[in-house]
Amino acid sequence: MNPFLKRTLTAIIFAAVMLGGMLWSYASFSLLFFIINAGSAWEYDRLIGRFRIYNRIGGLTYRWLITVTASLIYIAFYLSVATGNFIWLATLPACLFLFIAIELYSITDRGIQNIALNIFGLIYFTLPFGLLHFIIDLQGADTELWFPGRVNIIFSLLLLIWVNDTFAYIGGSLFGKHKLFPTHSPKKSWEGFFTGFAGALLCSYLIHLWLLNEYALMLPVSMAAIATVIGTTGDLFESMIKRNAGVKDSGNIMPGHGGFLDRFDALIFSIPFIFILLLVMNY
Repeated sequence: MNPFLKRTLTAIIFAAVMLGGMLWSYASFSLLFFIINAGSAWEYDRLIGRFRIYNRIGGLTYRWLITVTASLIYIAFYLSVATGNFIWLATLPACLFLFIAIELYSITDRGIQNIALNIFGLIYFTLPFGLLHFIIDLQGADTELWFPGRVNIIFSLLLLIWVNDTFAYIGGSLFGKHKLFPTHSPKKSWEGFFTGFAGALLCSYLIHLWLLNEYALMLPVSMAAIATVIGTTGDLFESMIKRNAGVKDSGNIMPGHGGFLDRFDALIFSIPFIFILLLVMNY
């Protein structure tokens, strides 16, 4: 198949799955991000595998371990919101104990490094994906509708990230001369960055008129700034991990577009800041 056609077809399927999963219901939303979180865990372990020291426990066992652990923590966040009981979050220290116990059993001389790599992965992607449910819960007091309704904030964030990426690509292709961070992402430019920011700001105004008209304009504008600055940082950070691991893409689940971490690196970094923004603005 023609590479361009493959990329286009993959993008259409990806958009359909994302929109359907996000907007259909809270159940479909939760299942969608459960899959994304598990896929991210699998890819992350693949990336850090070269930095881990193995002894009694093989690489595939580690990969299943971190994927299952990430899935359990995500479910704990979901159950905390669904039941209103935060005792489910006790899964987090339990997983910490599990990683420590495994390294004690493995008897390696790099146990601390292994524990740090495992725990960092859960902080990197599982914590943000879990916070999605807390953001949904914050909106639940205002409306019981799903879309338009409780998912509006998260859907708006994704739109801002997609618009920023699109405008940054166009601006970088047309005007890009000054490299943003050539060591980690040679194709990104300052011209593309500011073009993406301008596109996100324009999109934030349209989102204010459509999805977030009950909020002050400052909320979508602040979200646009987060999507641009923090989202781009997340993109660069994931590029740094891949460069250190010596790979081009985090995975190949989406032909021509890479893996889960490639598609959601900006979202992963942005979610905690959106959660803090909502708390600060008392939403």
